[in-house]
Amino acid sequence: MNEREYWFARRYPLGDRRQAYAPVHWKGYAVSLVFVAALTGGGVAFAYLGAKDDFFMGLAVFVGVTIVAGAWFILTAKANGDPVRTVAEYQKDKGQRV
Repeated sequence: MNEREYWFARRYPLGDRRQAYAPVHWKGYAVSLVFVAALTGGGVAFAYLGAKDDFFMGLAVFVGVTIVAGAWFILTAKANGDPVRTVAEYQKDKGQRV
């Protein structure tokens, strides 16, 4: 039986009320990079449209990009995140395999 490949892992152990995830695989880092690039693009569009005296259109574009990118990032991290193991455990395992 194949072991599932997780892109993200919990930052804090089970039982902790914090639910943060962090990338542990190159695909997780790629997802994070696309998220940051989308927000940067939305910010650039907001600045450009604001400079062209179309502030509300720029704001609408930025808010739209933020909502879509944020939802996509959260859903991707949850769908491809390890619900049990932490980032520290992945780092420990990686050190043992080398």
